[in-house]
Amino acid sequence: MSDSRLAIVGVTGEVGRAILSRLEDSGLAFAEVHALASSRSEDETVMFRQRPLIVESAEGFDFTRADFVVLATPAAVSLQLADQALAAGCRVIDHSSAFAEQASVPFAGMPDAEGADLVAVPMAEVSLLAPLLAALGSEAGLRTVHATVLLPVSSSGNAGVRELASQTGELLNGRGIEPVVFPVQIAFNTLPLVGADREEAVTEGLQQLLGEHVSLVLSSMVVPVFYCLTAQITLETEAPILPGAAMDLLANLDAVEVRNHEENQPVATPIGDAAGQPLIYISGMRSLPEPLQGVTFTAVADNVHQGAARQVVNLLEKWIKRL
Repeated sequence: MSDSRLAIVGVTGEVGRAILSRLEDSGLAFAEVHALASSRSEDETVMFRQRPLIVESAEGFDFTRADFVVLATPAAVSLQLADQALAAGCRVIDHSSAFAEQASVPFAGMPDAEGADLVAVPMAEVSLLAPLLAALGSEAGLRTVHATVLLPVSSSGNAGVRELASQTGELLNGRGIEPVVFPVQIAFNTLPLVGADREEAVTEGLQQLLGEHVSLVLSSMVVPVFYCLTAQITLETEAPILPGAAMDLLANLDAVEVRNHEENQPVATPIGDAAGQPLIYISGMRSLPEPLQGVTFTAVADNVHQGAARQVVNLLEKWIKRL
């Protein structure tokens, strides 16, 4: 067993629970695991490796009791607690957007993340797109990337999941609803995210991870799905690339599963494939019509398990190996 001590803040939320689940399946062992949340959840119980963990309040927690801290919290909370944890000598992984635009804070997955004391987990779209673009770009060069991303309500955390469930039940029973988390009704609806902010954030995240500028045209919308994001990705490339070659490149990546529709393999979907899994699923690969060169395909991944939990656990493994 490792002598390391771990504290997870936000352990009762979607991401916190997924991190615990991923840790259960990993070979990582800790001398102590502290389950932290807001004071509202204090003294609740979460299960970890068949034993109960009593939830402690993150407010006033003594971070000298931990060596590694994972922040699955809103940005404002992460800003406050990261400073406290770093001052106590902890190494910190933050899942919020608090440090996403700070060039001095590397993303999980970057080489310098292994030696950093503070690391940010990239947003879900970046976690999905980056490994795919890196593989295909190294082979054929990227001219332009077009991506339409369907985001689940869990991208807004527990509150988004509860709102979709509540609205669905109320509407099916003929009762009215009052949107709270989303600006409009989300059940049986779609919510386009209009504006350049998200596109700029994803572009900057990809540039930081890939080490080069990516010409990205991004359209995002929230759809009435609880978990998993789906992206239709179209790559215009500098050099020709055939669908078979593109599938071979992606199939060789860690944690990517490719489905070939020409071999009658089923397309990947959130339910039945991606939900609860740490993999990216690729299907529908085909060439662009002439005179364009490149490929278009669909990618599906669990935004919580693939995007957040997997990256957190992978980085913890690397940090512990360096001890």
